[in-house]
Amino acid sequence: MKVCFMCVYKIEDFQHPRDSKLAKDILSSNTAAKALKEIHETNIEDAYIYLYQSSCPQLTEKTFPKLFNLLDKACQMFGLEKIPKVYVTRDYRETVSVRGMNEPFLVFSSEYLRKLDDETLFGILAGQVAAIRCNHHTILCITWGIDFAAGFIPYSDWATDPMINNWKRCRYFTYDRAFCLATKNRELSLRQVLINVVPQNILDRMKTGSVQDAYINQAKNFLSTMSTSKTQAFIKKALSAYSYKIWLPERYEEINKFFDERGF
Repeated sequence: MKVCFMCVYKIEDFQHPRDSKLAKDILSSNTAAKALKEIHETNIEDAYIYLYQSSCPQLTEKTFPKLFNLLDKACQMFGLEKIPKVYVTRDYRETVSVRGMNEPFLVFSSEYLRKLDDETLFGILAGQVAAIRCNHHTILCITWGIDFAAGFIPYSDWATDPMINNWKRCRYFTYDRAFCLATKNRELSLRQVLINVVPQNILDRMKTGSVQDAYINQAKNFLSTMSTSKTQAFIKKALSAYSYKIWLPERYEEINKFFDERGF
């Protein structure tokens, strides 16, 4: 399904510079070229798509009209011509992610979906549309293909490269910027960072984005320690080599900086 095309934001309006640089470095590497060739020749992408189609019910305009109305709006706002398919899974490790390569699609956790009011859902959808515009799905498919083929593709250990793990963390900065642009709501933009971590009744009392924000000092202290301590800086660098776990304080800081720079 195609949208009534009306692009409001360009990629440079929402793609974070660190995401952009790392993505270009990854996609221009010889390893990525080899991986893409292998994916096409062995039909690994078909297995990738089948994995979701076989186990995740597809949502449609008839079964969830509100979601598709908001998704259509997000596609118009961020310049995506074709509305992606949407699937839902009962996986507590998932929130929402973009999958596929030639025809990217979205996968929501049913538990996560229950937590989202309309404005938050719109911001989340905007982040995923922005991810497709920035070609995140291609890199994710490449890394998934390499992991899937571990043992018979000679460069399968590339998926643990620090550059990949750095990118997997920095891509969230792009999602968050799109969320900010879609909602123009600082409190909600900060809240969505914690929504799948903190129980809702506690999150309500944390007052994200206000002068009483209960998380901001912890985030600032963490970032201050990381920037001044050689030991902590080493730990951060070492973790990037082996993990792509999201650093919540960095996301929090980047969102506040983006709102301050944009003035809304």
